[in-house]
Parts: sequence; C-alpha cells; structure tokens
Amino acid sequence: MPRTANIRKGAAVLLAILTLSACGSAPPAAPRDTASQGTASDEAVRGNLVGVGNDSMAGLVAAWREAWKNSNPAVSIAFSPDGGETGIKALAAGQAHFATTTRPDGTETFQSNGEVCGVDGRMALPAAILPVGIAYNLREVRGLKLDAAVLAEVILGSITKWNDPRIGRLNPDLDLPDIDIVPILSEDESDVTEAATSYLDAEGQGKWPAGISSQWPDEAKGLNKSKASDLPNKLGDTYGGLAVFDRGIIGSRFSTAVLKFGQTYQPFSPDSVLAAIESGSTLEPEPGVLEQQLDGGAGYALAVKEYVVLCADYRQEETAKLARSWGRVILSDVGQRNANIFASALPPNRETTRQSLLLVNSITGTEK
Repeated sequence: MPRTANIRKGAAVLLAILTLSACGSAPPAAPRDTASQGTASDEAVRGNLVGVGNDSMAGLVAAWREAWKNSNPAVSIAFSPDGGETGIKALAAGQAHFATTTRPDGTETFQSNGEVCGVDGRMALPAAILPVGIAYNLREVRGLKLDAAVLAEVILGSITKWNDPRIGRLNPDLDLPDIDIVPILSEDESDVTEAATSYLDAEGQGKWPAGISSQWPDEAKGLNKSKASDLPNKLGDTYGGLAVFDRGIIGSRFSTAVLKFGQTYQPFSPDSVLAAIESGSTLEPEPGVLEQQLDGGAGYALAVKEYVVLCADYRQEETAKLARSWGRVILSDVGQRNANIFASALPPNRETTRQSLLLVNSITGTEK
C-alpha cells in the first residue's frame, strides 16, 4: 500500500475514535495497537502522585485522572500548573513524581549519581496534541488563506487592512472588506503563543524577527491586558478581529484561516491535524526523550505538543507501579478519548504511542 494511503488510513482510524467518543459510543477495539499497552488496572495500585507543569496541561491531567480513577478508585493526582521548567526542576529535586512540558529538548539532565530518577534519568513522552488556529471575525468570508509571512506582517502591523493586496494575492476568489484588521492577542505567557511564534519563525520567510517565545513581542499589535479567558468574547464582539486560540476555544464558534505549511495550504480541521500527526515521524534526540513531529505536507501542523515527563527509576516500587499505571492510562484509548472530549486534544500517532509504552513499561523502583 502506498505511504499516502497508509497515512489516510491511520488518520481515518483516529478520527473515527474521536467521532465515536464525542457521540458517547465505545471506540473500536484496539484501533491503535493497544494489545501491548495494558490498562490502568493491569497492576492493582493505590496512592497519590504529585505533578507540576505547564498551565495548558491542567485540563488534560484532569481528564486522564478521571480515566485512571475509573479503574483504580484508590488513586489520586495533585497537579500544580506552575510552568514546565518549574515542573522539570521539581521532578529532578524529588518534589514531584511527574512533570509536564512543551519542550522535551529543554529538560535538564538529572543528577548523574541516580539519587532522584535513577542512572537513566527521566523519560519525556508525547502525550497529546492541542491544535492551534488563527480565528477571525469576518461574517461574509469563509476559507481565508494566510501564510506565515503575511500573518507575521499582520501581527507586527505592516498589514492593517483586510483588503491589503498581500492578503488579496493569497485569496483571489474572496471579496475582502475594506476595514481594519484588529489583532487581539494576550500579553500573558502561553503555550499557544509559543506554538504560533514557532510557526512564524519557521515558515515566515524572514518576516518574523522576534523568534520563538511564550509571549508576544512588544512590537505585536493588539496586545491585551485582559484575562486570556476574556479574549474569545472580545473577538466575537470585534468585526474585523483576528486572534490565536486553541481548538477548545475555537470550537464551532469562529472561522479559522487555512494556513500554508511549506508549499501546501491546510485547513484547521480534526482530520487534517490527524493526518499531520499520523504522517509525522517519531524522533529520539536522546535516550528516553521522544518527540512527536507533525507533517505539514500531509495536514495542518500548528499545535501545542504536550509531553509528560516521568522517572525511569523511582525510589520505591510502589511509586514505580503508580507511575507505570498512570503512564499507561495516559496513552490508552480511554485516556486519549477523555483528553479529546474534555480538553479538545488529539492523540500522538501509533508509532509514537508504541515507543512511549515501551518506556513506560520499563519504569522500575529501586530502594535508595
């Protein structure tokens, strides 16, 4: 079977899981090679795990916690959304059992003497993909195309009108209004902003000099001191507005831009994101650290990639059992279904999940 057919088949299977989940139906049996992944009930576990990490993971951790407790009523999770870097440091210091982050390549090396996470240190596992869209408020315009260079010029104020010729060249079939573009951007640090600036930096053809950051640069137009939770209503009330939101906020409320990745325009839709995930490769930049790549040639590839960080070796076997069970439920179909329903996240692809489960199953507990 050609590679493109395999990609479409894999994406179709994942989309079927999510569609059935949203309707309250049971997912198909073992659609993502779950025979080797086990479930949260494989080991009888009880006890508490403490996690620290990035704010965008709070909803995901809550969704996975509910799936875990369904099979293990005697477990609990305490999660503090104090930031990914803080989470990594807490895990390294033995103050947390797991961390969450969007930057697996930024996890610092643990103590080489093995006092905290064993001689093998930590493992960073892709756990969820949260699509990020460019939402806009133009009632009469559907299917707006933008590339990263034009989007960068909009955000930095070089393009101020919707009917600017640079937008018009990308949309020759659209009747764009002669009104101001009103960017609506949060001043706060955000994983969504980090994902968006990463796209602008990689695809912007030099039009985005600000680099990758979790905060918009001071030069960005439309910076808001309002709470991030207030911005969707602000966009809804602003004809001509443009904002950057995750899939959970966008829902079916806002129109979203069709974005260009490389030479291909991709729509902001679950099946397009799933195609980018399923076609994306699994990298291991260092032992125990996996990265889920997204393929913009196959589908929509702007998203926050969420990672869970665990120890390879805990100080006690009971803690290791809890960590193995927790990791398995995160990667299970039930866990990923909960993540989609309650946090609008999509799962890593099958190969990434397979490799992650091998690492989870290798977690040990050694008295120190």
